Amino acid sequence: MNSTEGVGPPDGHVLCVGEFTINLVQRRLFDANGAEVEISPRLFDALALFATSRGELLDKDRLLQELWPGQIVEENNLNKTVSALRRTLGDDPEHPRYLMTVPRRGFRFVADVHRGGPGALPAKALLHAEASREESVKRPRSKTQPPLPITGSQRSGLGRRGMVAGLSTAALAAGAGGIYVWHRVTRTDSPAPTATLAVLPFSPLATGANDPALELGMADSLITQLSAIPDVIVRPIGAVRRYATANADSDPVRAARELGVQWIIDGTVQQSGDRTRVTARLLDASKGTAAWTASFDERFVHVFDVQESISRRVAEVLRPRLAARQARAQPSGTRNAEAYRIYLQARYHSMLFTPEDFRLSMSLYNQAITTDPKYAYAYVGLADALRRSIYTSNATPKTTFEAIRDAAARAVEIDPMLGEALALLGWVSYQHDWDWAVAEQTFLRARELNRSSVDASSGLAHVLMSAGRHLEAARAFGRSTEIDPSSPLTNTLEGGILTILGKVGEGVARMRRAITINRDFWIAHLFLGNVMSQVGDHDQAPPPLGRAHELSKGSAWAAGSWSYALAKAGSRREARSVLDTMKEKAKVEYISPSALATAHLGLDEFEEALAALEEARRLRDARMVFLSVDPRLSPLHGTARFSAIARDIKLDPGLARAPSPF
Repeated sequence: MNSTEGVGPPDGHVLCVGEFTINLVQRRLFDANGAEVEISPRLFDALALFATSRGELLDKDRLLQELWPGQIVEENNLNKTVSALRRTLGDDPEHPRYLMTVPRRGFRFVADVHRGGPGALPAKALLHAEASREESVKRPRSKTQPPLPITGSQRSGLGRRGMVAGLSTAALAAGAGGIYVWHRVTRTDSPAPTATLAVLPFSPLATGANDPALELGMADSLITQLSAIPDVIVRPIGAVRRYATANADSDPVRAARELGVQWIIDGTVQQSGDRTRVTARLLDASKGTAAWTASFDERFVHVFDVQESISRRVAEVLRPRLAARQARAQPSGTRNAEAYRIYLQARYHSMLFTPEDFRLSMSLYNQAITTDPKYAYAYVGLADALRRSIYTSNATPKTTFEAIRDAAARAVEIDPMLGEALALLGWVSYQHDWDWAVAEQTFLRARELNRSSVDASSGLAHVLMSAGRHLEAARAFGRSTEIDPSSPLTNTLEGGILTILGKVGEGVARMRRAITINRDFWIAHLFLGNVMSQVGDHDQAPPPLGRAHELSKGSAWAAGSWSYALAKAGSRREARSVLDTMKEKAKVEYISPSALATAHLGLDEFEEALAALEEARRLRDARMVFLSVDPRLSPLHGTARFSAIARDIKLDPGLARAPSPF
């Protein structure tokens, strides 16, 4: 076996490190005799990071960000962690065999690191899917007509229901056996931006005068406006939300370092009667100095002027450092103070990400739209909340996706250059219409219009993944993580595609990082449990899946995977109980038929699984887009009924050869 030197993490999930062996999936450490070594979660994270970066100089800033994501800690914590890790490994800092200190810079892992073979672990610790390291077989590319670009005339003449159809591309050839395959190479690695920027939630001017909706809303509105500046990546509101109120006195320069940005905006805001007082400043994070400061005292109805003034001054500071391109004018906002006030409340509740808050936010968005029918961002917010309800509230796909289409198309009618709205139309094409070429082209256009859009890059990545273009998908998922590196969702999704590529250990590490960022993020628990189940770690899979079901408050997506894992772990009675509960709920609300199919597959009930998938096809269940990456469906491959489903959806299930958490 070859040492891993400066080439990134090895593909295997078992690493031989000097005298020790690491299981990255089970998070266990064994000594040379096969005895398990006790190690804390923090120390394991540090060891895994060093081992998968063998030979690379890891500076202290990166180590602090990786090991304490989203937290403000002193450098002394890092020194204590390194010392404890050295004690665990029996390492001497004066004559290091594992960890070498590079004075005033950081640390370098110097021990040999090898991929583990079948004898690398004691028998009790072996995983049962070494074949998972194999990358999906590359299929020959069919000769296709490249999708046509979206033109201005197509965008401007579209009605609501005809919006996505108006973006349609040339018909593409069908692959062998009637499976629809498109393989046009997408450039997912666009040139790096010149500047990165974050806007912190504004703080209250006076203690006890908190207004979370206004404080977050000011930042959110500025993020939206500043995203229109060419060659600037602006961190989304989800990335900065943790700095709201409770951490309002934190150092903005430190926040900039944690967020990985060159420029940062912070400020204060307070509303008193009909007046709003605002202070703001733009800081150069590398120097710790203010490039611009201002204060405003205006009536609330003039808050839009304040935001525009701040955005304009920031653009003036950054523009000499950027390409000489102007930010576009935005007709997407509102000048109606009441509509904006309602919108702020809607945005605040949608960020809480619970079924109840999504329902409340949708009601508020509709109120904002009634108050100002030309408020494009309110339509975007409504469409986004509706899309999230597919995952969180077991929403019916047909009526929900039609509502998303109507709201997003209305936003594009108001502002044809609104990338966020186009991205939502891309999700409709992908998850509901199953029009893969239109979805891909729409996401590409959305990303072109807004390079700070996580939704556009993530949507493109999903389309590429479903097509079997996994390496391209990995680059697009990675792009999402670059835009929002502290997001549990972007880390989870990138971990998912790494797993599909056979990099199980690296993928699991990303999912665990997501849980470290937000321990209650149920999708990370779902992905982690799915991977464990599929690599044969059956006893360890049900707990995270049960936790995902609990945290999601009953998502059918989590329930189906939980039942499957319980059955594979030998707990068939419990698996049956979960499935029966899903069936009872299906009598009164929408329960994903594809999730029911997953539960039936765990119990080896193949006829019932096929019937559920046929119902999922009829109802256009959103999970059907994962048919080409879900190896749990493999027992159905080759049956006439399943082949008919695959032909209708135009995906190739034969691509699902590696573990997949999706």
